[in-house]
Amino acid sequence: MVSAGQTIFNLAADGGREVQIALPETTLRDYAAGQPVQVELWNAPGTLLPGTIREIAAGADAQTRTYATRVSLAPEALANVELGQSARVFSSAGRHGTLRLPLAAVQRGSGGSASVWVVDPQRSTLKAVTVTTGAYGAESVPVLSGVGAGDWVVAAGGHLLRADQAVTAVDRQNRPVLSASSASAPAAAPKGKE
Repeated sequence: MVSAGQTIFNLAADGGREVQIALPETTLRDYAAGQPVQVELWNAPGTLLPGTIREIAAGADAQTRTYATRVSLAPEALANVELGQSARVFSSAGRHGTLRLPLAAVQRGSGGSASVWVVDPQRSTLKAVTVTTGAYGAESVPVLSGVGAGDWVVAAGGHLLRADQAVTAVDRQNRPVLSASSASAPAAAPKGKE
């Protein structure tokens, strides 16, 4: 017996696929409708599918202070995606095109100077590079000069590293990366340490 207001079934229209994400208000200005992004399904790590930000909510959620955002997958990616799958969304740069790094990547030196550890992919060693930064945000800082989009920057733990230290660059799934052409944004882990 079915009572009033009880859901009997859900109808899902087959067609385009979207991923719903929540953008924090601290980074909202870096995104806009129509901006290209990449989508990685949890069941297919390492495979990036093309997508586009379709819609960003006009107001923030009162509890989370995040903005509901919908990412539409490109038509050529639809064959790989089923309804209800989990995914991660990556953006290569904010709308303003400024390179941003996590706060933990930037080391403050004496006299207010800032530096980051960069991995040399040919030698698998580290070198400190002085950078010029913009205003620090809650989670990241814009880097105005010193490193570029193709550089492999250590994202965290810089206070434990030293110049010419041997490291193993790893991808987002913690798999070793052998050369600069193998991955676009690896992290780095000191060799011989877990």
